[in-house]
Amino acid sequence: MAMNKRVILMTPSMCKGGAETQLLKVALYLKSKQYDVMLISLKPINEFEIDLEEQGLSVVFLKNWFGHAFSNCVTLYKTVKAFKPDVVLAFMFIAIIFARLLKLRFHFKLISTIRISVINKKWYIPFKMTSGLDDMVVYNSNASKANFERWNLVRKEGIVINNAISIPVLNGMSPNVNYTQTFNWVCVGHFKYNKDYPTLFKAIALLKDKIFQVNIVGKLNNEVWPYKMIEDLGIQNHVNILGFKQNTSDYITNAEAFILSSYSEGMPNAVLEAMAHAKPIVVTAIDVNKELVDAAHCGFLTEKENEKHLAGKMLEMMNMTATQRKVFGQNGKTYIQSNFSDKSVMDSWMQLINQFAS
Repeated sequence: MAMNKRVILMTPSMCKGGAETQLLKVALYLKSKQYDVMLISLKPINEFEIDLEEQGLSVVFLKNWFGHAFSNCVTLYKTVKAFKPDVVLAFMFIAIIFARLLKLRFHFKLISTIRISVINKKWYIPFKMTSGLDDMVVYNSNASKANFERWNLVRKEGIVINNAISIPVLNGMSPNVNYTQTFNWVCVGHFKYNKDYPTLFKAIALLKDKIFQVNIVGKLNNEVWPYKMIEDLGIQNHVNILGFKQNTSDYITNAEAFILSSYSEGMPNAVLEAMAHAKPIVVTAIDVNKELVDAAHCGFLTEKENEKHLAGKMLEMMNMTATQRKVFGQNGKTYIQSNFSDKSVMDSWMQLINQFAS
């Protein structure tokens, strides 16, 4: 009787971000297909509500690295040795670097997956020095693939596997009709440097004579500056910081349009989910967003770190008719259905893993 294929999925943490959501989807899908699956988080962070072990996943969370670096390395080594993986799937740079080093000892097949189109300089040297250890490199956007291959940061030609997005069933109420006098925007993103909320707040300030509200769903990470900046700009009546929410779809559903002012992204799950909900979008003209908007014709691109241009595109969106916004929204949903559906993406992952696990 053939033994089940053994797969480890390694991630820096289980924060509820786009990459971690994709990793969890892959892990659960493989488990449903009778693979032996282990999830290793390099940090003791889990923001997902589901009980991972109850889902049949073997799970290891390392301790905080401050004061536990040596014991974490020992735990990681012993865990991989005991599990004997056929394939390790490593998400994001630090997990990729650790997986590459472990491969030197355990000789498993390594699929490294890059989830962003740029690399932080702190990872540049160790990432490039170990790049020859990948068996396959997977990107979640053509922009990422083009950048990393052009910069010679990988030694193998990789492939693109899109993020898997669940397509919601929308009710009969048009998702883009404004049923109140207030135009409702939604923005989904944690308060991290790359999300560039200061530019969004400045753009809102330029429009504060208009009737609209921006609802922001995302973890504050104990930051206090957003509230101070909102107060200083006098936009308290236009911005509603909701904090971290498990189910962002409720807030996307109740919005007329989606906005994101980030100046760097992987393939942003929040944007894809907004498109799946048939929402028109206003996003910065970074590589991955251009890839989406140019292909789907689902909204407007704005210059990054330019509040005047962002405010102009917000105003243009708000001044459109509901029918015009609905066309943008339906274009986006159709594009997601054709390119990002859960089943087709998961089947691509399983086919790739089978190629290396056999």
